[in-house]
Amino acid sequence: MLRKRLTIVTASLLAASAIWTALPAAYASAADATDIGSAWTFEGTSPAPDESVDGTTAFSSDVEKIIAEGMRYIGTPYEYGSDRSTDATFDCSDFVKWIYSRGAGIELPSDSRSQGDYVKKKGAVASDWRELKRGDLMFFMSYRGTSASAYGDSVKSNAEITHVALYLGDGKMLQTYSKDSGGVRTDTIDGTTWEKRFLFGGSAL
Repeated sequence: MLRKRLTIVTASLLAASAIWTALPAAYASAADATDIGSAWTFEGTSPAPDESVDGTTAFSSDVEKIIAEGMRYIGTPYEYGSDRSTDATFDCSDFVKWIYSRGAGIELPSDSRSQGDYVKKKGAVASDWRELKRGDLMFFMSYRGTSASAYGDSVKSNAEITHVALYLGDGKMLQTYSKDSGGVRTDTIDGTTWEKRFLFGGSAL
């Protein structure tokens, strides 16, 4: 009789042990079933792209939206003093203002000089275009010929902004500047008069 009772107690203890062993796995399964909209993340997983702690992902997303919006208008005719309420034609500052507004909901000033001031107030600017990041705005002085001496530091220190473009990275920019050029287009910077005319650039985000 004693042996039978011991057998029953042993079996009960083994069953209880199995239940306690299974509980952590059950709770883990419940955790994995967290609602898809929850902000919780678990060890070893990454936050969703729009939940970046430092805002870097959101910033990059805005940059790409602005560029994508701009590329939609390749070939749109140039018009100096274009109507800011329509996308039928653009001048340089109207184009930049339009794509920032439609691409990222950011309302820039209407002219290139004011846009340059806006960027300066946002933070650090670079006088070397090679230090710019994709999506930065680029500001230029007027054309003074092909001679490098016409664009020296002393000249640039007093020069007014007369043109703005969007930096695409890899030495390319998106811009519009004349009817003869075909309107909105992409151009190379390195080794061109645009490089000589460049004053500074930076982020408007």
